Amino acid sequence: MDGIERLQMIVEAVKYCQRVAAMGMPVAGYAKTLREAIYFVWTRRLGSKHKSARFRSSASVGRTWGRREIVYDHAIPFSYGLKALMELSEVTPETVRRILEKYDVAAIITADEDASLTAAGLRHKMPDRWDGMNPLARYQAVSINIVENKSIPKRHVRTQLITP
Repeated sequence: MDGIERLQMIVEAVKYCQRVAAMGMPVAGYAKTLREAIYFVWTRRLGSKHKSARFRSSASVGRTWGRREIVYDHAIPFSYGLKALMELSEVTPETVRRILEKYDVAAIITADEDASLTAAGLRHKMPDRWDGMNPLARYQAVSINIVENKSIPKRHVRTQLITP
């Protein structure tokens, strides 16, 4: 499946979610539909979580899955991208792609780092003074050192990283 086909599937999922929201369905009723569509059709297009996370913490390097040593984390909590998608007046592959490229950013962090985000009140939200652009703001707010994930195939790494 190519990128356009993937985006078209997500476009249809967004349109469906917008319709049921307009009919009165609560966010909890449709959010998982969109989350799963994005994750399995868009996010995981590179393969495993390990390959689809754009970033990782320095402390997570060399740690393994399965013993809760590391966690796959949305750098920008999913609710931000969900809100942006649901507010689209024109749902097209291009408008959806722009939102996914901005908000669908993941990092691999340690379980302890995940706990520090929770302790700081940043488990499901960005810092109060977030500029709306820097996907690493939550990690920077609790002093988690983030680096590029070297497991991503070079053709998929974005050329411009957002720095503090």
